Amino acid sequence: MKYNVIFKLALIIIFYYLFSVGLQGQIIPASSNNNQGISWESIFTQGNAGKVNRGLVDQDGNMAVVFMPDSESRIHKINGNTGQLIWTKTITGTVGYGITEIRDAGRSDYIVSGGIGNTQERWVARLNGDNGDVMWDKTYTYTGGSNQYDAVRMTLVGSDGFIYGSGFVNGDEAATIFVVYGGQAMVMKINPSNGNEVWTHTNSATAYALAVVQSSAGDLYYGSKVFDSNLTLTKINTSGTELWTNTLTGTDVVIPYDLAITSNDVIYFGGHSGRTGTGEPFDYTCIKLDLNANMQWIKHYANPRGYSLEYIRNELYGIKVNNEAVYMFGGSGDESNSYSATNQPFESSDVWNGWVLITDLEGNILRSDLLCHDQANTATEYGDIFQNGYVVFNDTDAMGDTEVGVMKVDHGTLTSSTSDLYISSSRMSVFPNPTKDYFTIEGDFQDYTIQVVDISGKVYSDLSDQSSPIRIDLSSLPTGVYLVKVINEVNTKLTIKKIIKE
Repeated sequence: MKYNVIFKLALIIIFYYLFSVGLQGQIIPASSNNNQGISWESIFTQGNAGKVNRGLVDQDGNMAVVFMPDSESRIHKINGNTGQLIWTKTITGTVGYGITEIRDAGRSDYIVSGGIGNTQERWVARLNGDNGDVMWDKTYTYTGGSNQYDAVRMTLVGSDGFIYGSGFVNGDEAATIFVVYGGQAMVMKINPSNGNEVWTHTNSATAYALAVVQSSAGDLYYGSKVFDSNLTLTKINTSGTELWTNTLTGTDVVIPYDLAITSNDVIYFGGHSGRTGTGEPFDYTCIKLDLNANMQWIKHYANPRGYSLEYIRNELYGIKVNNEAVYMFGGSGDESNSYSATNQPFESSDVWNGWVLITDLEGNILRSDLLCHDQANTATEYGDIFQNGYVVFNDTDAMGDTEVGVMKVDHGTLTSSTSDLYISSSRMSVFPNPTKDYFTIEGDFQDYTIQVVDISGKVYSDLSDQSSPIRIDLSSLPTGVYLVKVINEVNTKLTIKKIIKE
């Protein structure tokens, strides 16, 4: 049937309601939006295509994104109101990993960072935000062999006005923003007016400073990892002195990608975790930390489209926070040739979708959004937030090549429930529950399809076009767990409620 939910989705949702997590510890969204709230979307096809690495929303409400064709860094500035390109800049012989806004005399300039040359030395440049002109361009050499590479993955502008960049030296791989091992974590301090290096800190106990954040007291914290071992968090001061490096026990399966910090100094460490499965699946992973690297919790999230946990890869690449929510940016898709499924209204499992997961500050899901350009592979590589919304920066083949796709999404005020997207408990009730024979469904069912199914997905009752209250007879069915599926015919949102037959 049009809205039939495959066996795996039913099974996953049952366990979500029973235990609030999936069978293997994943938290599964009860409902996900499909291309909802998009203000505009743009795909940029001019010039050489390359992987999107990072993007931002500046203080003027415009966007900037850095991506890397072969031996190039390309930067687009985009009008935040229309999605139209303002300017583009190409810097040859470099790989662009990061981009950060720096405010100067009422103008938003951009700090672009990455690597340069055949040996990939550390490289940072400052661009004039009005036109993309290079204001300064600096290479920072570090002693190493011909097969050892360096890079500045990302930067921030500190409370003292200086630029702090995190990355690695003497790594074992070039031209990739993904985790590089074999080297040392690196943080450097840079003068914003001319790009001169103030100091460089290295840490041989960790391989790669993937991201750096600053606390309200001015100290710097960066996340890192050693191959096949646990994540670490390191604290240094603005003079480059290391204060400590602490291990985050039990995180050896996590591949780290980003850090964010709240105004009251709570750190969120984001990445994705591998687990056993035929399709080598991953889950989003978010870790809440205090400033002493004490883990408050670690949570894993998966399966926003209801496909098989055995195959779907949920890969988190960016994390942002404000005073009310955590935003996780990444993609969800299947890369196995042995699996393919379709669950309306979403694209098939073979098509990558951007997945933006929004939780409260304790990791409870507020909203789950799937985003896709023109029914084509859309892998969200990074995102940034603004008041009541966010922007995603995507790799997409919607125009026939690996192009840069950008979407601006307005989600409105976040609440502890997404009741505006589907029937909420206040609008629908199922009782008695548990039951031995009959149960009743009451609510406002205009424009809804309702079905009762077992955990295999077999439909026992199709309750379309019936008015409330609806009485359902389960007396002839075996004891067990059944599902009431409620589908909004207007916006195709799906809600599932569990009922127990005794």
